[in-house]
Amino acid sequence: MPSEYSPRPSRRGQIALAVVAVVTFAYSILVAGQILLWFVLAGIAAGVYVAWLLVVAVFRLVDATERIANALEAEHGDSSSGSTDSDGHRIRDGTEDDNR
Repeated sequence: MPSEYSPRPSRRGQIALAVVAVVTFAYSILVAGQILLWFVLAGIAAGVYVAWLLVVAVFRLVDATERIANALEAEHGDSSSGSTDSDGHRIRDGTEDDNR
């Protein structure tokens, strides 16, 4: 599986996230005096992370679908009749009789 869309943050990113969590927790306790403020901020951060994971999952799904399509194309070969357009998509002329 390609790690081009790695959902895990790097070591440096993990340290930055920990620092941000500690700073926001200290702010919510010491300055604002409301611990629930920190839970709201942490919830927003978790929501953004889950949204990022969803985007990564969609990209991986598209990559896998393209690999499957390429494998099927290679398996069947280009022996079928019909021409292709500039993007390589087959164009059928409609005169063939499909016996399916």
